[in-house]
Amino acid sequence: MKISVSTYKTEKFSKRDYRLTIGLNIDTFKSGIIDTSAVIQLFPIAYFHGKIAEEAYGLLFLSAIAYAIDRSVDRHIYSIDGWSREFDVDIVIPAHEHFIERQDEINRMLSFLTGDYWNCKFIGSTNVKYPKFKTHTDYDNIKQVNLFSGGLDSLIGAIDYLAKNPKEHLYLSSHYDRFMGGPKNDQKKVRQVLINKYKNSLKYRDSVLISPKLSVEMSCRSRSFMFFALATIVATYANCDVVVPENGSVSLNYPLSPSRRASCSTRTTHPLFIMRYQNLIHELGLNIRIYNPYEFQTKGEMVQHCADKNFLLQVIAKSNSCGKRNMHQQMYDNRNATHCAHCMPCMYRKAALAREVDPTSYGNRLETIFKKRKDSVSNDFFAMLEFLKSNLSREDIKKELYIAGMSGFQNIEQYVDLVIRTRKELEDMLQAEDSQLINQYMGWI
Repeated sequence: MKISVSTYKTEKFSKRDYRLTIGLNIDTFKSGIIDTSAVIQLFPIAYFHGKIAEEAYGLLFLSAIAYAIDRSVDRHIYSIDGWSREFDVDIVIPAHEHFIERQDEINRMLSFLTGDYWNCKFIGSTNVKYPKFKTHTDYDNIKQVNLFSGGLDSLIGAIDYLAKNPKEHLYLSSHYDRFMGGPKNDQKKVRQVLINKYKNSLKYRDSVLISPKLSVEMSCRSRSFMFFALATIVATYANCDVVVPENGSVSLNYPLSPSRRASCSTRTTHPLFIMRYQNLIHELGLNIRIYNPYEFQTKGEMVQHCADKNFLLQVIAKSNSCGKRNMHQQMYDNRNATHCAHCMPCMYRKAALAREVDPTSYGNRLETIFKKRKDSVSNDFFAMLEFLKSNLSREDIKKELYIAGMSGFQNIEQYVDLVIRTRKELEDMLQAEDSQLINQYMGWI
């Protein structure tokens, strides 16, 4: 489908709320034109305008455009193979000339991230009207920027830095979509417990609104690109690193079965995506480092190695890891739970806390999910069971990683070890459940 950027318009809603609307026209060739847009709250990111390279803003607007397209086009209707869509996009962004020679790499990066076919062409620049700010010190002396989702991993990432660097300043970078209230509320709750303990070391602003005009497609694979781009703006100003606090199991997202390879596999913080993003920002002249210090740790290892584990366990219930929190109709044991327990993020969380007193409220017991074998609620669960039952050698795991595009990674053996430990952590969770039905199915009794 053919897509073009039509307009850039800045509007003032209040003293602290200026919003940029980037208009998009999507010609579906099937059912007419989809009129949509990307809406970006310019407060507080406009503070950095004139203080950092325009390429950083171009990167943010590109990420918002990609997100708006991703969310406005229904995969079920417009996919060419049941998942992937084709996007031919003419893009107008600041400093567009610096993106032209890198558009092939950008297209590969976006295609890897979302599982779609992207053909972005950068055809012109634009001048954005930014609100003016008085000079202040709120962003001075920042030593690290962390991506901050409100999940367990981002909570651990913040604690690790703040506990080890009590005299330094950490900035938490986050955004939210107006159609998805959960993440913003998670971020507020987790941020508050961090403020209560580390007030003098924490730098933060409220989550930045970045939202599509339409909320049609809920897979949201492109969302992490905006997290990275927002953090890049702050880190470029502060001249510091950006940390992606994500456990290696979820980041690598080793496929549970061959059918879950490629487009069906979430790659929001995959090592290959992070590497490609890092290369892109360096080529754009943004000389900061973005990395995941937990890329070889399971979620359970992140919990056990947390720099202030006692504090973490006191506040862990404030965080949320669930990917299907609003599907209360599929929470058969507890309709009021904060976590469904049947999505893979929930199962990784449950496995990570199997050795602790887990205060998380789950909507299903594992045995309940097992008994729903013919129900969609059990899809991830049984895929996980088959994955754990399979007899994978180190060479089998390595071949799968090569299929995912990691043949050039020199530390491939560390990723193989991560997959082996991830399997063990999930097995321990199942055995801790002590369900006779599950144990029989797995051949443990």
